[in-house]
Amino acid sequence: MAVPPQLPALLHAVNALLRKRRYHAALAMLKGFRNGAVYGAKIRAPHALVMTFLFRSGSFQDKLWTILQATYTHSRNLACFVFTYKGLCALQSHVQGDTYQVHSFLAAFIGSLLVFGDNNNINSQINMYLLSRVLFALCRLGVEKGYIPEPRLLQTLPVRLVSADRRTRARPHRLF
Repeated sequence: MAVPPQLPALLHAVNALLRKRRYHAALAMLKGFRNGAVYGAKIRAPHALVMTFLFRSGSFQDKLWTILQATYTHSRNLACFVFTYKGLCALQSHVQGDTYQVHSFLAAFIGSLLVFGDNNNINSQINMYLLSRVLFALCRLGVEKGYIPEPRLLQTLPVRLVSADRRTRARPHRLF
């Protein structure tokens, strides 16, 4: 099959458009939306498949519909969150002329409130996952800063982590 003569010119024009800094925020929002949708489907579909066939009763068609509905909800919510987050970060950066760390916090807070605020099973699972990640990070930060003592369990194990930095290796710890 022959390639139409307009195709190389069209590809060149699209690539030139994509390289322009002016459209970076809009393209990041679209790319984030696509990535959120794909990741949501990749994560939820296998989980919903297993959980539905293990713990749900009903016909095969009902189970299939439940799996598709859970996958769609998860995928849509992640896609909408990323789209909102990227958009709000770009808006704040554009308004203030520079990017600050608080922009990410505000964008994530507002995006989470808008997208994950509905009370349903999918959002509850996402919120519990996010809460566990936030609490774990805050605890690690508290230990690193010295606000929280290091847990005794880690002090008595034969192998003790040197630091929270992933680049370092664990070393044997003397018990006596």
